[in-house]
Amino acid sequence: MSIISDTSIEEVRSSADIVDVVGDYVRLKKRGSNFVGLCPFHTEKTPSFNVNPGLGIFKCFGCGEGGDVFSFVSRVEGLTFPESVRLLAERVGIVLPEADVPGEEASENESIYHALRFAARFFHDSLGSTDEAEVARSYLKKRGVTPEAVKTFGIGFAPDGWDHLIKAAEAAPINVEILEKAGLVVPRKDGSGHYDRYRYRLIFPIFSHVGKVLGFGGRILREDDEPKYINSPETAVYNKSRVLYGLYHAKNAIRSREEVILVEGYTDVVALYQAGVQHVVASSGTALTDDQVSALSRYARTIVLLYDADKAGLRAALRGIDLVLKKGLIPYAVRLPDGDDPDSYVRDNGGPAFEAYLRDHRQNFIDFVYENARAAGSMDTPEGRASVQRTIVQSVALIPDDLVRESYLRTASSRLDIPDLQLRPVLDAAMRGERRAVVRQERRQQARTSTEEQPAIRRRSSQEGPLPMEKKLLRLMLEGGIPMIEWIMGTMPLADFTDGPSRIMASELVHQYEDDSFDRQTFFTNVQNEDVRSLAADVMTLQVEPSENWTRRKNIRVPGLDENSTEAAASAMVLLKLHRVQEREDVLRAEIYRLESAGENTRELNQQLVDLKRFEKAVRERKFIASA
Repeated sequence: MSIISDTSIEEVRSSADIVDVVGDYVRLKKRGSNFVGLCPFHTEKTPSFNVNPGLGIFKCFGCGEGGDVFSFVSRVEGLTFPESVRLLAERVGIVLPEADVPGEEASENESIYHALRFAARFFHDSLGSTDEAEVARSYLKKRGVTPEAVKTFGIGFAPDGWDHLIKAAEAAPINVEILEKAGLVVPRKDGSGHYDRYRYRLIFPIFSHVGKVLGFGGRILREDDEPKYINSPETAVYNKSRVLYGLYHAKNAIRSREEVILVEGYTDVVALYQAGVQHVVASSGTALTDDQVSALSRYARTIVLLYDADKAGLRAALRGIDLVLKKGLIPYAVRLPDGDDPDSYVRDNGGPAFEAYLRDHRQNFIDFVYENARAAGSMDTPEGRASVQRTIVQSVALIPDDLVRESYLRTASSRLDIPDLQLRPVLDAAMRGERRAVVRQERRQQARTSTEEQPAIRRRSSQEGPLPMEKKLLRLMLEGGIPMIEWIMGTMPLADFTDGPSRIMASELVHQYEDDSFDRQTFFTNVQNEDVRSLAADVMTLQVEPSENWTRRKNIRVPGLDENSTEAAASAMVLLKLHRVQEREDVLRAEIYRLESAGENTRELNQQLVDLKRFEKAVRERKFIASA
């Protein structure tokens, strides 16, 4: 596999805004000079995940994850360091030398992504350049799909034949086994080889939210073909329950409006997008899932569900509403006029009319459930009314925000014409049931934790973590570079730093000083020890202040260093030294007590204790710190 040069890595790093990158996964809010949000690596209700755009790093104070933009993408996408560099390079439009041709050492996922990119180009080029694709071009023209939309969504055409893609891929060269793992070809039942999965179909590439091709949807162009759509199977890189068609193109519009429209089909998304209604996605041929709602929650507060009026459509809308409520989002349901779908409605009436219809006809979930129940005759009997009331209150119970939940309970009380006091016992019972379900889910999740991971977690938690003054010194060295490293590490032995990430980091800083090659970014890339990377992000989020009385005691003069920084470092060194002195004193006193209890001589240890006290006095007077 081609090696990515340091120059290319730095070019990608400087071009990839970490706030924009993280913002594709986390809803961020500005707080001072940083951005905060809910951590994507563990479950939390109070934001502890911080992004520092100035330093280009992230840090979660809940689970300890931290690093730079590459390590974030690597962690959240499950990629290797080179893969994360290439993904970000694609995102910012930087072409890496030979990055498009994975070699023998490339990971399987990287090879699959490469095959999917190749297939997407093959299908798109076939649509525009082959005579056979005229039927596909005519179909798109008839449906009003513009050339700009074809290019934006990468729409393509699969030629009519058994091995067109296979032959093109072999010339690339791409191994047929990788094509199979990418879901692009199917093995023959007799074992004689493979054939193309997509043949004589209109092709819709399915992109991840960061623009990587994950799979395809293929629509028939001959009416007698079956099925109407062939979608990519689940692969190592494509989990359809987590992917939303169109999210890559829609996410900026969704983020700006804090609202998303959820439709059913690929052509609905394309038609609405080109009509100016760009905050729209589809669920990629599956019922809406919890993972998909989680993905939308990074960008939107409101989800508008368009549904069919048949029983299946109503069931899907009801289930979708509950998923949206559980995530703390606001659901609305809209039914289009009979005979219309989003594609046909926007083609006949235009984008502004479509948005006006959605605005005028959207229903909150209480009205949606009530009106459909009444239309179905469910409100005609006492048993039916009780069932509808229970359905609505159980949905209200899913709302995590106490104030919002109370507001909806009052709305339900008014709509159902029942005092809220009568609904509250039902609400309380539903909430107890929901809490029990959450606990059961957490227990199942804990049971799924691998036995290999548990000892590592215990080992990490049992180790002594870096002390606050160590973090301050590490921060000052990362900020001050060679002069500060020289001064601090010329004063403090490595043994004063806690064994583990803290000492490893201090040792690496010494190596950089000796090599005269200071580079703080090495501590944030995922080629470093994971705990060291997390510690580096941790210390760089500290607020380093000099001691309260630094103006009275600023007796340290170090050429090339700021007086505030040197006083802050001096204070931290004093505190760290005193901590180690206290540790040694505790050990000595315990040993003296043991020997005295056994009737043995403790004169030597007592003398060590006296010497230690003298050293402690010298530390407090800063006599161990050299000044210029």
